[in-house]
Amino acid sequence: MKGIKKLIISLLALVMVMGASMTAFAAGKGSITISNAKKEQVYNAYRVFDYYAADEGTNGANMANGGIYKLSNKFAGFKYDSVFSVGDGGILAFTDTFTAVDENGQPTAAAQALVADFGKAVLAYAAEKKIAPDGTNTQGGSDATEEAPLTISGLEYGYYVVDSSLGSAVAVNTTVPNAVIEEKNDVPDLDKKIQEQQGENVVDLTGNDAQIGDVVNFAVTAQLKKGGENYEIVDKTTEGLDIIDGSFDISFKTVEVAHDAVSVNTDKHGFSLKFTAVPSEDTVCTVKYQAKVNVSAKISPETNDNEAYLKYGHDSETTHKITKTKTYPVLLKKVVGDTDTVLAGAHFNIYRKSDNTLVHFTKKNENGTKYVVDPAGSVTDIVTVDAGFITLDGFDAETYVFVETQAPVGYNLIVADEAYTLPDKTTTVHYQEGTVTTTATLSEPYVVTVKNYTGSLLPSTGGVGTTIFYILGGILIVAGAAYFIVRRKANAE
Repeated sequence: MKGIKKLIISLLALVMVMGASMTAFAAGKGSITISNAKKEQVYNAYRVFDYYAADEGTNGANMANGGIYKLSNKFAGFKYDSVFSVGDGGILAFTDTFTAVDENGQPTAAAQALVADFGKAVLAYAAEKKIAPDGTNTQGGSDATEEAPLTISGLEYGYYVVDSSLGSAVAVNTTVPNAVIEEKNDVPDLDKKIQEQQGENVVDLTGNDAQIGDVVNFAVTAQLKKGGENYEIVDKTTEGLDIIDGSFDISFKTVEVAHDAVSVNTDKHGFSLKFTAVPSEDTVCTVKYQAKVNVSAKISPETNDNEAYLKYGHDSETTHKITKTKTYPVLLKKVVGDTDTVLAGAHFNIYRKSDNTLVHFTKKNENGTKYVVDPAGSVTDIVTVDAGFITLDGFDAETYVFVETQAPVGYNLIVADEAYTLPDKTTTVHYQEGTVTTTATLSEPYVVTVKNYTGSLLPSTGGVGTTIFYILGGILIVAGAAYFIVRRKANAE
């Protein structure tokens, strides 16, 4: 009797201190209420020990009068020698450490640690044996930070371990059928952003524009909570983004939490970061890394997505955060004069104006009407063909320079108002600029129309032009007048 009372008093104190799991007693129906259950978290109650009161009539009133504990049928094979042993008739005897309290009636530090370990062992056993909980409930709520009472009812009286999907669980007890415990764990969170240099500042974005071959900088920020378990950052990309292994930088805002090395998927389209320790206090982990836009990138209006979330507790996940990277199509229309007639045989080099780099391509079809930007591509000379206008995929939303290096036979090269300096420091006036817009899509690409005209290039106003003919004509007139005057003078003499 004294041992049972000591256990009840000790574990009742633990409900005040630890507050993650608890007991109600056999021979009746009870409930466990989590006073501050977290939004969208699942709470499961596992009855580990059945309680048999010495006097069944006292179950609903004063259960401290005495009784015995036995392992519940589901946990018949469970052993934890530092907490209990099984005696005659299956009656449990509990260790002094498990039930120890200090002079103030509070559980000792050793008892608290043992209870916490015991709770985890119970949950591990339940998971291994696929034991269903005796009661479960989920806290709803519209506010992401909302807390509300949540009751698991209809429970047989006994010793329960209450498991929160946040991860932590300890065993506690109570002397009344309807017990109240407090959730001591907070819900973690995760955010994901693209980091882009704009002038002197680095800005966080949820989406960006890029040319195939560009490197995109990402930052994942995980809010890890004190005592949280089974934390793992998971990141996945679509096939148009290759994660650059070796680009990772991991930092912590307050305390560092032990973790495995970053594990990048073999296809380079994702990674994971597992934490091997429980945070000793709230902290923030930031993972910065890079990914390259590749030739498999989806073209606008489709997006190249990067998704990240945080696993925690028992199969729980934070809201998935997604960034979107877009790249755009261009339609190069080489036409005869002011018509819409395709003009074949024109040659173009295309330069990205922001860094004056020559754009490389890979041809995507046999008739030469479709190309994709490819830093490793062998094509830099785009030649117009009779089969149709040229589609070029994979541009950023910025200005490009289309330099005509050769005009079709019988046609003039295009001429700009001022010279453009090429990477080799030479200049050309035979080009046309085009600024790709974010409205460009596969069905309505950004159009660059280049018009060619036939005939010789005639001098324009201000050049030598016909002036030479006026000068020559003037000289002849003056010479003729002089000759006439001289002849008249000679005849007069």
